Amino acid sequence: MSLRRRRLDDEKSESINVSPLIDVVFILLIFFIVSATFVSVPGVEIKRPEALTAESLKKNSVLFALSEKDEIFHAGKRVGLEEIPRLIEVASKNRPKPVVIQVDQWADAGLMSKMVAKARSNAPSVSIATRKSR
Repeated sequence: MSLRRRRLDDEKSESINVSPLIDVVFILLIFFIVSATFVSVPGVEIKRPEALTAESLKKNSVLFALSEKDEIFHAGKRVGLEEIPRLIEVASKNRPKPVVIQVDQWADAGLMSKMVAKARSNAPSVSIATRKSR
């Protein structure tokens, strides 16, 4: 009888309790979800011009794109020039975010300057995205 009891005790002690492991995994998952930054891409492929003085900006910014066909995109949708201030205001709910405009190298410079003027009305800073020259 004692031999049988000892075998049962050995089987119980060999099992692993995974409850604390699951708790730790969920806490890590919550941490990564909360600390992640989500960036909405403009939704169109842009061939950016090269620049000698290109600098990297923070990831947490509002992105617009001006295509070679002079179409403005934000979050994968085509938008009008008049909508830019409202979209910046919506994206900057809690705190002001910088605006980055990706302009195709063949896009109209006049339309780009109008986009910058509209964006400056609601954004702390406006930047033009370029490629670093090689």
